[in-house]
Amino acid sequence: MADLATAPPIYTLEEKEYPSPYYPIRTDYKSFHSHRTPIVIDNGSYQCRAGWASEDKPSLIFDNVVSKYKDRKTNKTMIAVGMDTYADPAGRSNARSPFDSNVVSDLDRMETILDYIFITLGIKDSRIDHSIVITEPVCNPQHSRRQMSELLFESYGIPSVTYGIDSLFSYHANGGSQDEGGIVISAGHTATHVIPTLHGKGLLERTKRISYGGTQSTDYMLKLMQLKYPTFPTKMTSSQAQELVQEQCYVAKDYQQTLREIEDRSTFAKIDRIVQFPFTAPVVEEKTEEELARQAAKKEENAKRLREAAARSRLEKTQLKESGFKDEADLDETIKQVDIQIQRARNKELGIDDNEEKDPPPTTLIDIPDEELSEADKKEKRKQRLLKASYDARKRAKKAKEEAKAQEEEQARLEEEERRRNPGNWIKGVKDKREKVIDRIKKRKRLAMELADRRSRASQMRMRSIANLASDSPSPKRRRKGQEEDTFGADDDDWMIYREINREDESDDEEEDLSLLNQYESMLLEFDPDFKPEDSYEARSSATNTLMHLLARGVYPPFDPADVGQSHQLHVNIERVRVPEVLFQPSIIGLDQAGLVETVNDVVKTFDSEQKAKVMKHIFLTGGFSRLPGISERIEGSMQSIFPANTAIQVKRAKDPLLDAWKGAAMVALDEKFKNIRVSKKEYEEYGGEYIKEHGLGNIFRS
Repeated sequence: MADLATAPPIYTLEEKEYPSPYYPIRTDYKSFHSHRTPIVIDNGSYQCRAGWASEDKPSLIFDNVVSKYKDRKTNKTMIAVGMDTYADPAGRSNARSPFDSNVVSDLDRMETILDYIFITLGIKDSRIDHSIVITEPVCNPQHSRRQMSELLFESYGIPSVTYGIDSLFSYHANGGSQDEGGIVISAGHTATHVIPTLHGKGLLERTKRISYGGTQSTDYMLKLMQLKYPTFPTKMTSSQAQELVQEQCYVAKDYQQTLREIEDRSTFAKIDRIVQFPFTAPVVEEKTEEELARQAAKKEENAKRLREAAARSRLEKTQLKESGFKDEADLDETIKQVDIQIQRARNKELGIDDNEEKDPPPTTLIDIPDEELSEADKKEKRKQRLLKASYDARKRAKKAKEEAKAQEEEQARLEEEERRRNPGNWIKGVKDKREKVIDRIKKRKRLAMELADRRSRASQMRMRSIANLASDSPSPKRRRKGQEEDTFGADDDDWMIYREINREDESDDEEEDLSLLNQYESMLLEFDPDFKPEDSYEARSSATNTLMHLLARGVYPPFDPADVGQSHQLHVNIERVRVPEVLFQPSIIGLDQAGLVETVNDVVKTFDSEQKAKVMKHIFLTGGFSRLPGISERIEGSMQSIFPANTAIQVKRAKDPLLDAWKGAAMVALDEKFKNIRVSKKEYEEYGGEYIKEHGLGNIFRS
């Protein structure tokens, strides 16, 4: 049991509240207009970052969504962008992204976002007299680029535009362009790309993609929590699931070892995190002594009425008609059978072997031909035959048990000698026998569950065996030849007979196994210092000791169903490592792709030995999903395990995985060396919207 020192921390999880308006309109536009400062837009599928290239950080950072809704107060159509969409519930529910996956597909919403950017930067002119540097995804379709160029040149009249890949811009901002080679891993919102580079230029023809990123991890976390807590009183939202991924998840250095630590109750609290959802505590009214006394008297009066009602009910149940007995003889027979069972249970407690059945089942109808019997007698005859067969089987089993008991006594004597001579081997033998008994008990429980189901295969097979036993000609060959049709089980009456036979045929095996189990566990508790009471089968079988209860309710504090606060808590433990692990094992969610390490290895294999050494020298991580703790160490350790020992591998993460793409694009916008990669309006008009100038940080266009 975890104590206060090892209790997991508790975090609160609430819906974020965003101020509106989030960004005020800037008033310093003249200083940027006089220098024709380029505008840099990191147009991500999750967030958009925009600002002047000469500044250290973007002026605007907002969720890349647009909402069109009707205000309930003014009855006017409203358009909100970014964080402003969350200010109104109607705006939040109608928020839509201009992206389809990571490709811009809705130009109307994209135009609204660009209007928002230019207006917030303080540009009031209809014509944007500034060069634009804007990011686009890897292998952006020509149709999407054509629409974006048409929007920028035709609607805003910009002088030129430069397109580039966000992850390569981030690579450039962190000095990667000076490296001889490397691998850029862009773990973004919608996907993860592995881009090899040589001499600062991305080789897109060898780039690979894994369809897992921030949005898929959020969806997976949400599904895991909904599956884990199907009756949770509060509905978890996607934004809350996203916060869990960002704040609680980490990449395990050894995934299998972490799973073993989670299963171990002594180390579970180190990984478990409690997330507290808001709730309203019930108001407890304090009552005076007089009110408590009146309440107690009323409770006693109600209890008295209940006792009287129960007494009347017991009297009524003694009536034969309401009890369901056919006649007095049937009642006497039932009482007799109950007395036998009670006496047998008492004898077992006293250690008396009294399994002998005093009266065998009736066999008055077994020898009478069916032609001389009525339909009711025929059914009773089948029942008597079954009872007799069961009785004979029990007699044979009793004899076998007596022989086995004598052997067990001799075996017990030998075991006692073994315990005194070699205690270690004796304890091991007791544990092995205990495990065998537990396996029998579990197997019997599974079989009982199957037999209780009328449609299960085990139940059907048992019913066929009973039908064959009850038949006058039980040979199955005759039925297969069509000489006799087996109709037992065709109606509900046969099923009731089956249920009755099934109850009467239950032996004392389960009680004997439980007795043996208690005996073995008592010996282990007495002679094995490592065997504790909490290791017993009963303790392990308790619902509060199962792995599912551990994952859902934790170890500390003990779960109290009456505690409203605990009923509004989530325990995040295995999800912390399972959600990020999909990036390395996509098969966890059924994604038919190679993991990140295998994908990097596949990319490296496409190079010759000289280029391979350059490419493997640097691995660069960027993108919002790369902020997860432990991802760099996991990649480095995994790569070292599949490459030669002398391979030099350096895994480096971007200084700011979220903003470095914008900073790299700003560096390109101000660098004179990159002026020749701009697409001017004249070139747009001459070559079309698909036209792009090839450079090492962007997509390659080949006609």
